[in-house]
Amino acid sequence: MTPVPPSPPAELSLEEYRFLRQLGRVTDDLLEESLRERETLTQCFRRCFPTLLQHLGARAIAVTTRDEELVEQTWSEGDWGGVFPGGLLAGPMGLSVHDTGTLLTQTLDVAGSPVGTLGVLYAGPPGDAGVTAKRLRALDVVAEELDTVLMLVHTASEKHQVILQCNEHLANPVFEAGMDHAVRTLAQRVRLPGFLLLYRDAVQPHVLHYRTYRHGQLEYESGEQPGASLESLLHQHGTRLLHGDAGVLKRLFDGRTTEAVLISAATRSEPLGKIVVWSNEGFSAYAMDLIRVLASTLSQRLLDYNRERIHLSQFFPTGAIDALLEDPDYARHLRAQVQEVGILFADINGFTRICEQGFDSPRSIGRFVDEWSARVVDCIWAHGGVFDKMVGDCVIGLFGPPFFQTDRVRRAEAAVRAAQDIQAFTAELSEREEVSALCRRVKLPGLGVAVGVNLAPANCGLFGPNRNYTAFSSGMNQAARLQSLAGFRETLVMESVHEALRQSREPFVRKLQFGPLTETPVKNVAQPLRHYQLKP
Repeated sequence: MTPVPPSPPAELSLEEYRFLRQLGRVTDDLLEESLRERETLTQCFRRCFPTLLQHLGARAIAVTTRDEELVEQTWSEGDWGGVFPGGLLAGPMGLSVHDTGTLLTQTLDVAGSPVGTLGVLYAGPPGDAGVTAKRLRALDVVAEELDTVLMLVHTASEKHQVILQCNEHLANPVFEAGMDHAVRTLAQRVRLPGFLLLYRDAVQPHVLHYRTYRHGQLEYESGEQPGASLESLLHQHGTRLLHGDAGVLKRLFDGRTTEAVLISAATRSEPLGKIVVWSNEGFSAYAMDLIRVLASTLSQRLLDYNRERIHLSQFFPTGAIDALLEDPDYARHLRAQVQEVGILFADINGFTRICEQGFDSPRSIGRFVDEWSARVVDCIWAHGGVFDKMVGDCVIGLFGPPFFQTDRVRRAEAAVRAAQDIQAFTAELSEREEVSALCRRVKLPGLGVAVGVNLAPANCGLFGPNRNYTAFSSGMNQAARLQSLAGFRETLVMESVHEALRQSREPFVRKLQFGPLTETPVKNVAQPLRHYQLKP
């Protein structure tokens, strides 16, 4: 290849002016028709190249640019003499002489952003300076028309790629990590000086969480890395920050340009959250389009995230849910596994009599059970337990799941501590005037609870069509039978619990007093239950 410097432009004749106008019009018509037909780049060049070759009087034509998947490709038409045109177009721009003929190349760009290279091959040597100048001007006319079309394709493709990447990040099981990656990806493509996400807590809708970013990097987050100004606004306005415009938030960002996008759920009127972005220079339509698409994707991701948190909140306290969802493979903790667990069954004494003689309606019974059981679950959660289920008025708790990080002694301790707390608060509840009157009406000495505690292997995990966290074993059945043996305000513990507690060094455990070992045969259980009474 022999490169030849481009000749200085010759004076434009009327004939050439008409030719260039006609060439521009033809190229524009071809491209417009291709856009109307929603053609791919391959189809577009297949449509345009033969006509352009005819008007240019050239031997071959080629374009190197990125396709719809943003992969660089070369499209060509005509006789390139068996040479791959992509390699020729990668050389210096301008005029060059090859064995196959004279090649003219020009960079395709819009506003200084290169989008590809156009090359036209003419047969024979370059000819005189006037011929070369005319050919370069014709090449420039074609390039001008191609520039804008290719920029549109590239912009749409880049936008699509960013959206796919953000969606992939947001699919991360750890919501916060996925959000951080998505914002970082967005900031790599558009200027994003400031970005804020506000969103409701799934279990406590009156609580808002937030994450703020500077140029794509996490700056503040609710909980571990709070921002003082945002915390103050949350304290003053609460969930009202999710409604209306971003006027209140503008003060937080020193009056800089802000745009707000509400993230809402189709099935509820209350917004799930809000995205606020800010910049001194404002945002392009391209940037805002990406932000709105991110908000739409994030809306669905928040729905899924909230649905998962709400599901887990049936069994685990908030701290355990947070720890689970911070693990990308958190499902492994919820798969069925056999472990030795503390088991607690707690049932209101004389509940049948209370229901039949103490309440005037099923609704009143429901309110009473709701209040009592909520407090029982709080006691279980307070000592690291899991709420298994409620059968009638009997609440079942497990100690050890979902992480099984404690040993058998700690699990026995936690179960007994929870049992004592349940006994204490139930006795306190009995002192309330309306509860005391209820007990007198049904001729009970007060409100009491019977508790059975066991320590036994069980198969724990999510089971059934509703994916409830529960456990199955003979030890669960033993705990249920033990609870049914317990009397008024009595806690019975299986021998396995008593043996584990003997290894404890906790002062609390050292003070516990137990009755003698008792053996009680029960129906459909092969061996008698060996248990102790935990003295008040």
